Amino acid sequence: MKQFELREIGDDENFDPSNLCADVPFTQASFYGDWQKSLGRTVKRFLMYSDKKVVAYFLLIKYPLLLGKSYFYIPYGPVTKDFSEDFFANLKQELKRIAKTENSVFVRLDFTPLATSETLSKFFTKAPLYTYHSAYFQPRTEWFLSLEKSENEILVAMHEKTRYSIRLAEKKGITAEIITEDFEKYFEVFYKLMAGTAKRNGFSLHQKSYYENIFQTLHKTNSYLSIARYDQKILAIDLIIVFGKIANYVFGGSSDEERNRMPTYLAQWKAICYAKQLNCNFYNFGGIATENKIYKGWDGLTIFKKKFGGKEITHSDFFDVVVNPFWYHLYNFRKRLKKIV
Repeated sequence: MKQFELREIGDDENFDPSNLCADVPFTQASFYGDWQKSLGRTVKRFLMYSDKKVVAYFLLIKYPLLLGKSYFYIPYGPVTKDFSEDFFANLKQELKRIAKTENSVFVRLDFTPLATSETLSKFFTKAPLYTYHSAYFQPRTEWFLSLEKSENEILVAMHEKTRYSIRLAEKKGITAEIITEDFEKYFEVFYKLMAGTAKRNGFSLHQKSYYENIFQTLHKTNSYLSIARYDQKILAIDLIIVFGKIANYVFGGSSDEERNRMPTYLAQWKAICYAKQLNCNFYNFGGIATENKIYKGWDGLTIFKKKFGGKEITHSDFFDVVVNPFWYHLYNFRKRLKKIV
């Protein structure tokens, strides 16, 4: 039987899961944990060793429940290449121990790379589908664009209306540029545009201070803004964070004005081209709606993302380490009731 050792990583220690797997979601990056801390959440980072080699990284985020209870979520993690039964058995034991010390009801797992449900079901509890939808949980399906081909080949593979919209934006006087420094001076216009986009599409945002803190710390990450303007007025801003070999479209916003000039299309195209210059393997547009309709209100954004070409990337099903069965069933019951109502 393989032996494993778990070690908690302090804030001042190196925590980089891309050392283990190149295409790691940025939600397991150390800076993402710092973002969550800015919201007052407890964040823990761990390494698992076997034979003195790191076999897994995971970052846990604690979320409150009623009456002092809580749960942990590992967004797109643990990151591991060990899918042995010994590893899963040890991981379950360690997560239960961590959860008990924090009065947590369960720990939600979200493995990267994709792990099969058949294997995970032997050790963990498969989460009901009606518990998937939450602002706290990462989407099950994302839209990825491969950057292996030339810019011209990527353009040709797009929907014809997307190519037309990019060219139309240029003809109608839209300009786009990449910003790699002094991010904070663009924050107020970014937030205004994003708030307008959220209102149009019917989704909610975190508190303003959350995004402000992100902009204040972007210089510590490999990030850039893609900004589209008309007559010097900013009409669209996209925030992209590069982690590993993936350029991630994290947040974006656009104005109600001059929409017929298609500034959002040119901003995205500029961002894609810059990601290619950085030698990224993929441009990740983020979450999309799927047939199961878990994510209501995402249809318009999904259509927009898919027009650029690419493919669906499906993540693992959610699995839970249940620590308190009574509270776990109560949590699921409340989620199911909300779904019905």
